[in-house]
Amino acid sequence: MAYLIERASKVEKIPVTQRVVSLSGVADSPNRQADQTNIEIAHTLKEQKQALIDLLACFPATASWLLRAHQHCGFSENPDEDTTTHLKSDLSANLNTLKAHYFMLTSHAGDQTVATAAQLALSTALKNFPFSFEELVKLMDLMAYTFTLRGLSYSSQQPGHKNTVCKRLQSLDSPTRLQRTTISHFFEGIETDNTDLPTLFLPAKEMALLFPKLAEAEYVWLRSRQKLARANNKLVLFIANQYKACFLDFEDLVQEGQTGLLKAVDRFDPGLGFQFSTYAGYWVRQAISRAISRCERVVRIPCGQVASINKVYRAKEALANKTGMEPNAHQLAEHTGLSAAEINTILSISQPPLSLESTTEAEHSFSPIDFLEQQIFHHPLQGMAKNDLEQLLKTAIAGLTEREAQVLYWHFGLAGESEMTLQEIGAKLNLTRERIRQIQVAALGKIKVNFGQDLLCFL
Repeated sequence: MAYLIERASKVEKIPVTQRVVSLSGVADSPNRQADQTNIEIAHTLKEQKQALIDLLACFPATASWLLRAHQHCGFSENPDEDTTTHLKSDLSANLNTLKAHYFMLTSHAGDQTVATAAQLALSTALKNFPFSFEELVKLMDLMAYTFTLRGLSYSSQQPGHKNTVCKRLQSLDSPTRLQRTTISHFFEGIETDNTDLPTLFLPAKEMALLFPKLAEAEYVWLRSRQKLARANNKLVLFIANQYKACFLDFEDLVQEGQTGLLKAVDRFDPGLGFQFSTYAGYWVRQAISRAISRCERVVRIPCGQVASINKVYRAKEALANKTGMEPNAHQLAEHTGLSAAEINTILSISQPPLSLESTTEAEHSFSPIDFLEQQIFHHPLQGMAKNDLEQLLKTAIAGLTEREAQVLYWHFGLAGESEMTLQEIGAKLNLTRERIRQIQVAALGKIKVNFGQDLLCFL
């Protein structure tokens, strides 16, 4: 990592004679060549990803897994990422199409003609579905697990092809908890004794022929994905070097930038005509800035609120410079277009945390904790008085008869008993209410004579 830091801190200088600038303002030829390489890799990556999706679309289990996954997790792949309403509606429409074709396939499984047409329509809908990286990897885990579960075997004359399939199957030996949970949820309610498996995962012979192609297609796709990411590592170092002044280490900045680069690799569409470096730069900066906003505060603030906080404080500074006075909430609301309640909420959550302990080294300095009342601790004298009172009451009641003590326990709720009325006590002892009152008066009189002065000290 020391080499990376040194490499990122140096600015490569290109002589003027080596720069080729066109009339349209295009950068020098090395950068243009790098962008062209990125576009070529991106086109190859898109084709290989589509080839993997085409193979997965042959299995009706792919549609079943997608419907279950989005039913449990919702439409947002990552709760920290913003998903527009347009994207949500498109995903909802795709899922509804898959649901309709999958229901047609499962409900008309006995009719060969209708089932074949429904499976063809379902395969076409799956080929057009916007799969994410996580969904493709989890689907391949499901296919590999099912291949092992059905006890299928394969034979190949290509050593490299066989090695790829073996590695894919061995990757399930130590699956993560999320993979185990996803696979176990999918097989709930599915008969694994070759009753439902041929319907969802095709007959055994067809799956034995298709799975090696799936493993090879996934390997080629992941290799191109890694190639495109490695080709743009310098971009991550260049952007991370601009944030070195913050409190995060440079290694952490690079790591967060790499996550943004991978998101850009998965979402980039070379057919739109943009350069990959321009597109990836936004994702890398977003990942780094969000990591900084997550770590710079003791109490974490949602990333969406950080932008609102910065907007309010910029407006506050602009109004203060313009008017020479501190703006109030209504002025900030008019300037930013937010409501007064939102302004007050933003100002309240943006307050810096205050340490309860003293931050100075002075001997007689005070900290906020010195002025807070400690209500969780009881005064020691109160504890002593309570113990003495309980001991005195036990001694006083011990001098009474059994009936008198029982009446006092029930009427005043002593020794864990619930409070009862004189009528209820009389019904329990088979006596009248007046007789219970007389017993109580007699018992209290005895206590007053023998322990009255001692009990007055606790009032």
